[in-house]
Amino acid sequence: MSAFHFDGLVWHWPIAIYLFLAGLSAGAVFFGILLKHFKLGKKAYQSRFIQAAALIAPVTVCAGLGILVIDLTKPFDFWKILVFYNSTSVMSMGVLVLMVYQLMLFAWIGAIFSAPVVQWCEGREGRWPLLTRALIKLQQWEDVITGVLLILSLSLGAYTGFLLSALIGFPLLNNPVLPVLFLVSGLTSGAAATLLVGVLLKGNPNGTEVRFIHGIEIPMILIEMAILFTFFAGLILSGGQSQVAAFNALGEGFWGWIFWGGVVGLGLTLPLAFNLWMKVSADRKFAYVAVTASFSLLGVLLLRNFILYTGQMTGT
Repeated sequence: MSAFHFDGLVWHWPIAIYLFLAGLSAGAVFFGILLKHFKLGKKAYQSRFIQAAALIAPVTVCAGLGILVIDLTKPFDFWKILVFYNSTSVMSMGVLVLMVYQLMLFAWIGAIFSAPVVQWCEGREGRWPLLTRALIKLQQWEDVITGVLLILSLSLGAYTGFLLSALIGFPLLNNPVLPVLFLVSGLTSGAAATLLVGVLLKGNPNGTEVRFIHGIEIPMILIEMAILFTFFAGLILSGGQSQVAAFNALGEGFWGWIFWGGVVGLGLTLPLAFNLWMKVSADRKFAYVAVTASFSLLGVLLLRNFILYTGQMTGT
């Protein structure tokens, strides 16, 4: 048995990538909404970090769906998933959430960037009248669109954990804490990606957006650590195969090193230390923000793979 090939393996690394990208998209939207609502207001479209969120969210969710389709046994029949829904299927309901989420996501992006686009259209002597009217209508409904999208983004982040919980007979995956863990880690990855792409787009690494996101990111990392502790403590205290699954995941070997060195070390401890250091320092620099965000993204990606593979190693 190897770390990536063993008896009982049902889902492999493409599913981990899909879960990572879906959670990242949800997290980018979540922080984009918070930035717009609490800090930037009507001029949010001018922020490089809002632009980053508006770029990251659709690209990652579409890429994740593409990976999911390619990984299907019959990829050319993917359209059936979009047409026929089963209320008892976690994956079917997740696809429905994804479809509505994407619709509201593009509506939100249209509402956020409506002002400059409408101004551009009017500067072209009234061309594109249908586009202008559609954007003005989206702008009028922005509050409703934002509220619905916020709920859908949180639902999508939690769904990535519910999807793995649907694999019956694996005690590490059939854990009620898993959706919460994936939701929080997805929000963390969205924050990190928004910061990274924002500074790459020449956003101010010491600006209002970075300080606001870092202020939320610090308690979120602490919460994620607490959830991880609760996740494995519950398994160990449950005894039986649940305890075996926890010890197999956390023990020596490839996945043990991934967890302690990659997830806990690179993905949680170092970003927390950097964030705390930047909080008390005079200002934030591009390198500090970029490196911290990169570590956070790597940690969440490793967490998805760690849970996916170690969760399938021990069955009931």
